[in-house]
Amino acid sequence: MSVRQAAIEILNKVFTESVKAGEALEAAASSFTDRDRRLLHELVYGVLRRFYSLEADFSRFCKIKPDPVAHTALLVATYQIRHMRVPSHAAVSETVTAVYKMSPKAVGFVNAVLRKVAERAPPKKLKPHQRAELPKWIYAAWRDAFGADVVHQFSQTLKSPPKLALALFVDRDGWIEQARTMGFEVTAGELSPCAVLLDSGSDVTLLPGYEAGQFTVMDQAAQAAVMALEPVKSDGLILDVCAAPGGKTALLSHRFPGATIIAVELNARRIPRLQENLQRLQCENVTIMQSDGLKLPVSDNSVDAIVLDAPCSASGILRRHPDAKFLHDDQEVTKLAALQKVLLSESLRVLKADGEMVYAVCSIHPQENEQVVESVAGVKDQRRLFPAEENDGFFFARIGGSAS
Repeated sequence: MSVRQAAIEILNKVFTESVKAGEALEAAASSFTDRDRRLLHELVYGVLRRFYSLEADFSRFCKIKPDPVAHTALLVATYQIRHMRVPSHAAVSETVTAVYKMSPKAVGFVNAVLRKVAERAPPKKLKPHQRAELPKWIYAAWRDAFGADVVHQFSQTLKSPPKLALALFVDRDGWIEQARTMGFEVTAGELSPCAVLLDSGSDVTLLPGYEAGQFTVMDQAAQAAVMALEPVKSDGLILDVCAAPGGKTALLSHRFPGATIIAVELNARRIPRLQENLQRLQCENVTIMQSDGLKLPVSDNSVDAIVLDAPCSASGILRRHPDAKFLHDDQEVTKLAALQKVLLSESLRVLKADGEMVYAVCSIHPQENEQVVESVAGVKDQRRLFPAEENDGFFFARIGGSAS
């Protein structure tokens, strides 16, 4: 199977079967060389990030509605023509060859449309949601909540890969100096005293301290949420609810080495990775508990501090996971918000009266942010971070135990 054919198949799984792009790419990876895997990754994520402008581009030349294979093939080829260094004739011929193997009847149509795309400039006029590369419903919701100018500003960052962000468990200045000596371009993050930022293509396994567990990959917005937690007792009992893959747990472990930390995770398939990460990161004060965050097997008012990283629509990390635009709709957001409220209520049940918790989601939808905590007493402060060059979109609220 060619790289273009694989890209078309993976994207169609995202669009029609709600399969996560990362999972589909991982399943296909063994069939390709390293070079082809990188190309496949670029094609899939590039199309997902720029779907709406790409569709507006080739749709000008479609007299009939393309079938699913033809539609996705047109996206893949148009992305190559507009955003890669692939010669136009190669982008067209390679994609047409892939279509021939998948939907032979569409070959003539796809070839004709792509030749016109290659001959013409991109359309100058795009609808606001197309320019922002967002579904209509997300663009409209964010425009109404934050204003068109704000959405335009942060949506620009969603079009390119994010920086690699790390949470360090060693002296930051010393680690940065060592990494720079090895030839890495690295800067200190501003949202967390543990954060450093590197180029998106950096190989984490080659960075200093990888084998020794000196850092974990973690966006600095998520780090800021963990750093917001200020328990009265640093040697008490801390819960990390919905813990996998373990980045926040590890940061809690290293920040509060005297505490007893329980990583709560329901999904059995995610626990092996959670165990592996915590072992590599030398989190000796952590115990893993497989349990439902909706029914914690913990007594009322017995926990000193909690981090609840609730399941959400991932709308704040579209740059990192652009497939989320196609995996959730407004009804799903409403369902998730209802789930978040119940999870929050259950966490507050087990929190001590003088305890503190952080509610966090990697979403910027108001339904999953302020509207989840608005009826909760004891909210000390809350913060929404919009997607930016240096960080993901994120929301977190610090809540006192008096709310329970």
